[in-house]
Amino acid sequence: MDESLSANASVEILESLKTLDMLPHFPDALLKLDREISNNQDVTVEQIADLVTRDARLLAGIIKLANSAKFNAGKEVTSLEEAIVKIGFKELANFAYALHYQTSFSQKPPFSDRHYINHSMMSAIVGQHLARHLKLDAGVAFLSALMRDIGIYLLAMHDRDKYKEVLRLTNYDIARLPAAESKMFGTYHPMVGARLLQDWKFPVEVIMGVAFHHTPARASEGFQPNAYLTFLAEQGVFRLGYENGIADLSAEDQSAPSAELISALNFFDLSVEQYDQILQSALIDIESIGI
Repeated sequence: MDESLSANASVEILESLKTLDMLPHFPDALLKLDREISNNQDVTVEQIADLVTRDARLLAGIIKLANSAKFNAGKEVTSLEEAIVKIGFKELANFAYALHYQTSFSQKPPFSDRHYINHSMMSAIVGQHLARHLKLDAGVAFLSALMRDIGIYLLAMHDRDKYKEVLRLTNYDIARLPAAESKMFGTYHPMVGARLLQDWKFPVEVIMGVAFHHTPARASEGFQPNAYLTFLAEQGVFRLGYENGIADLSAEDQSAPSAELISALNFFDLSVEQYDQILQSALIDIESIGI
């Protein structure tokens, strides 16, 4: 695929969606929260609480998260400040994005939005676990895996009928998805999603992880770890038995690891057995959060 033509098509699609006011968005309170946690070493619990209280959905979601099995095995948490302390600042920023990701889409796509969103959430947790094992940035891994398929939604909103044809061409095989999208739209979801994240001023590591998660070997050397990890996060959720509403592993890839999966594992010197152990650890976290 010609990258320059794909980039141009991505820009045109985003401009069209922007004109129609169909782009998802994240609220100012969330963006300020992320900036404070990332850039202010002296930020206090009280300052974070003040930002959280500006967004009712974020407030309710954080209290609920603090009372999940992952963070709370004792008495119910009712205080926002206590919830912030239990979750921790870095985890709070990640999960704040995840909480809003679930409600940031204005229209129903031509596929199961519940499976699509759950797969993104689960991939974020898997990415976080992989990053910790590999001594990489867990926050970058979480956001890359969470946002990696936002371009699917954008393409589907741009032209529902074309995306229905993508689904037909894909025939529920995730490996066929990029080619099917490129045939119908002149671009594909990693490129469109990365372009949106660039406009939102996400970290470049996240943007590159999203842009190359289907083709990690094509990323520049410095960003290949982000791209390979994002690929493994997505594949991991499929491997755990959860499809994303659009596609799944082929029967062949379900029965034995694909050459692409083995290549990604080899990049990190991971065995299939180690990978599966990390996936099972992540699944415990996923279940404890209640995804």
